[in-house]
Amino acid sequence: MGKWSKRERRQLGTGIMMILPWILGFLAFTVIPLGVALQMSLTNYSFLTPGKFIGLENYVTMFTKDPLIWKSLGITLLYAVCSVPLQLVFGFILANLLNQKLKGITIFRTIFYVPCLIVVVSATLLWRQMLDTDFGIVNYLLGLIGLNRVSWFSGTGTIIASVVFINLWQSGKMMIINLAGLQGIPTVLYEAADLDGCSKLRQVYHITLPMMTPVLFMNLLMGMIGAFKSFTLFKILTDGGPNNASLVYMLYLYKNAFVNFKLGYANAMSVLLFVIVGFLTVLVFRTSKKWVFYGGES
Repeated sequence: MGKWSKRERRQLGTGIMMILPWILGFLAFTVIPLGVALQMSLTNYSFLTPGKFIGLENYVTMFTKDPLIWKSLGITLLYAVCSVPLQLVFGFILANLLNQKLKGITIFRTIFYVPCLIVVVSATLLWRQMLDTDFGIVNYLLGLIGLNRVSWFSGTGTIIASVVFINLWQSGKMMIINLAGLQGIPTVLYEAADLDGCSKLRQVYHITLPMMTPVLFMNLLMGMIGAFKSFTLFKILTDGGPNNASLVYMLYLYKNAFVNFKLGYANAMSVLLFVIVGFLTVLVFRTSKKWVFYGGES
């Protein structure tokens, strides 16, 4: 390879200068914090005492002596399995309904997106009041149709169902992303299908779904990562109770760090979460080759 010309060196310098802010941000907010977390996970550091190197003791404790680790991971996985597919399906159906060329459709799109503009803490407090066993409006409406009251925050199943429903109520972001994907599909494909006598249902299966797979793939990744990072809803609704029935992983990590002051152990938990989410992300990317279709591919 010959020497670079003056123009090529100038272009390289310009490119580096353009990408330098991203590189600095990536180092400052991703690489360095990950390194510090890994280092602290090997100590017994807390807010009250200086950290002392203890090797892999935190990891040994996690895998052999702390049953709440596995319980919190199980609850988080259950929530992800219930929440993510429903969000994908509901967001896709909602986007299709709002993709129609009807008068006033913009108003309906705005109505469905408005819940996403409400601060999560405020919305969660509102839903906690609505789902209250004795005074909530949801149980009041159930009583009007002859159904018994439901203790929404009494066990893992009902708590997960409540949080999933709240997330569906705030599915406007996924709806907007799906709507953008739908409007990017060439209309000529549907026109050709109409000429061939293809039904609307078959058009959805053979045209809409394949063309939407890149968008669904992105929503799947975002939903999966978001599910494993769930914290605010569970913290405000139940704070992990009753009897740790809703103790998701991030909430348990928070309690170890800021309630029990076990910063070293909490950092070891964060490293484990990074490995789990990273593994699932790689798995989704590997399997995407079999079901994600990009325009222009054969």
